[in-house]
Amino acid sequence: MEPAAEFVRLWTRHQADVERYLFAIMPRANDVSEVLQDVSVALWEKWDKYEQQRPFIPWALKFAWIEVQKWRQRQAREKLVFSNELLEQLNAVYEDGMSLTDPRRQALEECMEKLNSQERKWLHLRYSKHGALKKEAEKKGIKMPKLYYALEKIRAGLLQCIGQTMKKEGWSDA
Repeated sequence: MEPAAEFVRLWTRHQADVERYLFAIMPRANDVSEVLQDVSVALWEKWDKYEQQRPFIPWALKFAWIEVQKWRQRQAREKLVFSNELLEQLNAVYEDGMSLTDPRRQALEECMEKLNSQERKWLHLRYSKHGALKKEAEKKGIKMPKLYYALEKIRAGLLQCIGQTMKKEGWSDA
């Protein structure tokens, strides 16, 4: 795959992860949007230095951290700026949580594959367009309490499956 296409593929897939990280350590959405743009530019400028065997998200988060520091320097005159100590604490907490994010996502994908097509359809409808689940239930003649009970069982089963998958992979604190 050519480098530009690979960058676009990875950035598109993980941009929301970087944005969540920025929201965790920055006070305003406008600032997050600005810094996110700076991160994407910085990543593209250094793309030729990226080692493909390394995970993309930690690499991108390092750039995000640098861009947050640059943003802080520009914002130094404002009153609502987090202290360096607080930012470092937030960053550490986020990094601790991120170490489990990718393995959990992979475990979820594996567990989703074990569901039957109807269960996957119900979950997709529940977490996609607002009201889609209710419309489908009405169309099929299923009462909502019964459907919600079924969804709760599906979610509980997924949670258990994810925990078992994570333990098999050696993640003790999953």
